[in-house]
Parts: sequence; C-alpha cells; structure tokens
Amino acid sequence: MAPSSAADILIAGVGHPLMGDDALGLEAIQALEAESLPERVRLFYAGASPLDILGEMSGVRKLVVIDAVTGAAPGEIIRISCALNSCAMPVNGAETHGIGLVQTIRLAQELHPGMAIVLIGASIEPTAVPGTPLNRSLQQLIPALIETIKDEITAPLF
Repeated sequence: MAPSSAADILIAGVGHPLMGDDALGLEAIQALEAESLPERVRLFYAGASPLDILGEMSGVRKLVVIDAVTGAAPGEIIRISCALNSCAMPVNGAETHGIGLVQTIRLAQELHPGMAIVLIGASIEPTAVPGTPLNRSLQQLIPALIETIKDEITAPLF
C-alpha cells in the first residue's frame, strides 16, 4: 500500500524474517497488503528494529503494532491497549530487536502522548531457529489475526 499523507492509522509489523515465528509481523503486513484497507491506514514493516516505527509516526493518531510475543498460550491471539507509561505486554528476557518493543512504545507515548497504541499479535514458543519459516499453526492464525487488525482499524480512536 502506498503511503498516504491522510493516513492517521499506522499498522507496523515487527520481527525478523529469518527467525521462524518472529516473522509474524512481516507475514501479517504482507497479508494486509492484499486487503482493501481505508486510505487512512498506512502499513509499515519495521523488521527487527521497532525503533524505526518512531520515524513513521508523523500525523498518526493510532499506532497498531503487530508482533510475535511470549507469555501467553502458544497460538493465542492477543490485543493489548497501551496507556501512557504503561503497557501490559508480555515480555521475556531475551530481546531480539535491540532497543525493544516495550521501550519503543514508551518512547512513542512520550513523543505522542495523545496517540492510541495497540499491540496485536500471537503468542509463540520462545525459540527461534535461524532460517526456519513461520510454523504451520501460526500461519493458520493469520486470517484471524488480520480480522482482529481490521476490527481495530474500524474501532474509535479513543
């Protein structure tokens, strides 16, 4: 989807494409590119660097981050709304993104205090073997994940 200057919802996928289930953010963004989304929505793939999202936030009123997470039942779709200075995101000790997603969300909250921020993802086993694709059970969750994201697009901003 081409960037739109009128876009006020940014959907950002996070994750490393060569690290198995960590590629969920990329897979979801690719699936969303095939959808008919409103002009107010812009898609961005941040790769393994969630910090890159901060450079994409001009004019954005709602940030939806897609990532694989740990801390819930494997394969469970999660939706977490992040309030200012708080995000009940399940985080493990091993961070594959350098400056992590939680730190990036906290920076976004400080830089854009009125912005709605939502994390949508699926819980994975905390193992990533380089070069392995997204596991089949997670691939099968992508349509439900896309529907959850589309529901978030149509939800009120506040």
